[in-house]
Amino acid sequence: MGRWIYLAVFLAVAGFVVPASTAIGRDCTPEEKAKADKQLWLNKKDNQKSVEKHMPWGAPVVGQSEALLIHRDYVINYSSTLLLPIWTAHRLDAKGLGKIARVDCFRRDPRINAPVASLTTDYSEPIFDQGHLSPNGDMSRALNPVLNSFVMSNMSPQYCQFNRGVWQILESLVRLWAKERKTIYVITGSVFDRDSNGAHDTDGDAKRMKSNNGKARVAVPSHFYKIIIDQAAGESLTIMMPHDQTDLDGADALQYIEKHIRKVSDVQAVTGTTFGLPTSTDATALWSFTGTPARSLVNDVCRKTAGHRF
Repeated sequence: MGRWIYLAVFLAVAGFVVPASTAIGRDCTPEEKAKADKQLWLNKKDNQKSVEKHMPWGAPVVGQSEALLIHRDYVINYSSTLLLPIWTAHRLDAKGLGKIARVDCFRRDPRINAPVASLTTDYSEPIFDQGHLSPNGDMSRALNPVLNSFVMSNMSPQYCQFNRGVWQILESLVRLWAKERKTIYVITGSVFDRDSNGAHDTDGDAKRMKSNNGKARVAVPSHFYKIIIDQAAGESLTIMMPHDQTDLDGADALQYIEKHIRKVSDVQAVTGTTFGLPTSTDATALWSFTGTPARSLVNDVCRKTAGHRF
């Protein structure tokens, strides 16, 4: 508990630093969008190079309704029935982090056929954010990686309290760990276990977010997870948090995140995904870090939605 007391005092005295990647950014221009879209299409050789870079142990094995969407900067496994990413994976290097500020460029992924592509209009409703699985802040070494983190195939419905609170605080911790450890690998995923029986719900049982246009297309996960792998140290840190309206900040948020540390095998069991990761030791506490995590961005407008439940 000593480090938590120290951290609480430090945060109270020093305040929080809000990284550029979490601030409200400008919108991309049509020219920037067109250039970024062109980079979504990779040839077979570049596809293979990207998979080897971001998942040197090989891609996780999942069901048959998913499509592997390979970017230069991260990899998505997209569900054509749930209309969101089942998981994303990327290598995160300390070099270049924070060079480019956020530039919003939410748009349909042109590689996905229209009937099964998630759209910005699906998220036109008051409860959920368009939540990144691979965050734009992890792509901040150059403009096109930032822009291509905003394709809708990388988005999942997230309560604004979750997305702007404990989740983005966890994302900031991951970047601090990358700076501490130089290179890490990050797998981020959606979980569907609304009955809490420890097994993956069927796609047909998934609750769907209802847009203002009356359509309910995109499924809403019950939990989200991150598996952070330090391959050089032979360590992995797995965090799986319930997707709800928990509203915490500072040391309380860090304690909450640590409370939800799990094992890789726990995520495999509840998702039905076989990750095939290299042998590593499951961490039982948050890794140490230097620097200050992000502050919560939950605001009064967000809190007005409190109490919504499926």
